[in-house]
Amino acid sequence: MADWIETYRGVVNAWECDVVEHFTIAYYFDRFADATRNLLDLIGEGESLGGAVNTSPSRLHVTFQHELRAGAQFHILSGITGFAGGMLRLGHQVVDSTNGKTLTWLAETLALPPTLSPKAQQRLESLALAWPGPKVPERSAGKPVPGLATVRDRVKPWEIGESGALSLPGYVHRFSAAAMQTLAAIGMTGAYMQEQRRGFSTFELDLHLVSAAKVGDIADVTTVFTHLGNSSVRFLHTMICKQSGRQLASMGQSGVHLDLDARRSTALPDELRALAKKLLLPKT
Repeated sequence: MADWIETYRGVVNAWECDVVEHFTIAYYFDRFADATRNLLDLIGEGESLGGAVNTSPSRLHVTFQHELRAGAQFHILSGITGFAGGMLRLGHQVVDSTNGKTLTWLAETLALPPTLSPKAQQRLESLALAWPGPKVPERSAGKPVPGLATVRDRVKPWEIGESGALSLPGYVHRFSAAAMQTLAAIGMTGAYMQEQRRGFSTFELDLHLVSAAKVGDIADVTTVFTHLGNSSVRFLHTMICKQSGRQLASMGQSGVHLDLDARRSTALPDELRALAKKLLLPKT
């Protein structure tokens, strides 16, 4: 009978924590990349499916339910959760190693290579598990929309992953920076966060890889707000290659205005909310 496989075990290093004093989201994706490759190797399909990892098109939907802070011990359980339209679905659970509690869920979708044999697909189907995590919303990458310019830099050789394209952390570090640029634009600057003991804590990410980012690509990111609640907001970040104009990726990011001492959400001040409304994507 198929079962969840341990694909990663480690700790949160102090240098991997951010200004909100918990595990930086890009480093989750560093571990997720390991977990996916390890899963495929452990089930004997690393050679046939490894090339599909961290390539386009693919989607990674993450739900953060509890935070990880410096020194935390955790492991990842992974498995195949199904097939749909030529896509392979994988599931990952980030588990607190001290008590067995699932802290974070990742639902990952990869394009199956056209060369995959029917026999290999049948074997993968025999390993499929029911997905016990949160329901994944139906969303597409969407087309780029005009927004605030939040990132411009260049893809470096040391950011390239096993697939030969930009690694998952390479995308997410840029989108994290985009979020901070956007927050600063509405008054939630570094000084504000330090003086008011406030931060931004992400509870959902929806990353779509659209086309491969390569060394030397100029990565441009624009950002808009798509939701503005009492304490919660949702960003939509879009990354394009400046030289070619092609879309590289998009990421929806939902989070809350966080009280760093109480470790819970708190209302967004009126002056920040008024500025955020100017960046809110109009509903169609």
